[in-house]
Amino acid sequence: MNTLNASTNTSPFQLHIGRSPRIIPPLQRPSTDKSTEDQRARLLLTQLQYDVMEAQDSLLAAKASQATQVNKHRSAELTLHVGDKVMLSTRHRRREYMQKGDKRVAK
Repeated sequence: MNTLNASTNTSPFQLHIGRSPRIIPPLQRPSTDKSTEDQRARLLLTQLQYDVMEAQDSLLAAKASQATQVNKHRSAELTLHVGDKVMLSTRHRRREYMQKGDKRVAK
C-alpha cells in the first residue's frame, strides 16, 4: 500500500489521496485553524495536482533514462534503397486456407 513506484518515486496511495498513509493515529488533536472548508478544498486540489505533475515528470525522466540505456546497445540503423533485395519472414502469416482436403481456394 505504501510501496514506492520505481518510476514515479511515489506510492499509489499518495497519488490518489495526496498524502502518505498514517501508521498510527495522530497523537495531537487536529488544529482548529480559521480556514474555511473552501480554502482547505482548494489547497487539497492544488496539492493533488502538484503530486500528479511531479509523478508525470518522474515518469518522463524514467522514460528518457530507459531510452538512453537501450540505445547504448543498439546497432547502427540499416539504410535501404529502392531496388535492394530483402528477405521477408512469413512465419506469422496465416495458412489455414492451404490445408489438404479443404475445397476452398481462399478463406
